[in-house]
Amino acid sequence: MKNKILSLTLSGVLICAVGFAQTQKNKKSNAAIKRVTPSKNTEHIGTWKLISQKITYENGQILISDSGSVFLRKILTPTNFVVIVEKKMPELNNKKLAASVSGGTYSLVNGNYQEFTKYAAFNGFEDMKINYKLTMENGKLHTIGTIGGPTIYEEFYERVEW
Repeated sequence: MKNKILSLTLSGVLICAVGFAQTQKNKKSNAAIKRVTPSKNTEHIGTWKLISQKITYENGQILISDSGSVFLRKILTPTNFVVIVEKKMPELNNKKLAASVSGGTYSLVNGNYQEFTKYAAFNGFEDMKINYKLTMENGKLHTIGTIGGPTIYEEFYERVEW
């Protein structure tokens, strides 16, 4: 009988210890997760197609593109983003395939938009610092900002349905 009580007591202590350890582990890992509060303004939420892009390099050189040469979609939910860049493949009768994909969370506070890239189909995404000013202009999404360097990206998007 003593062995049974001792065995049950020891089992109870072990179960409590494991439970406590798991609770502490979850608290630590949850603390490392960056919390993103959804923006109160929801006008920017949706699926967007890039219609024009102006890139201004540090040396003053400017590159202007539009939806005829750059195939980019941006999907915004209340807390997450996904960017899909497609490329025409001449060997596949110019069929468009996803050439790059990235996504993660973002924050939008008073028009200041910042992306926190969590995954991407290219190296170096962990170090990207994407900061834009985001506005809505005549139903179009307008962003202007940088991706961690001096190059300035100005883009206009139109809402699309898939």
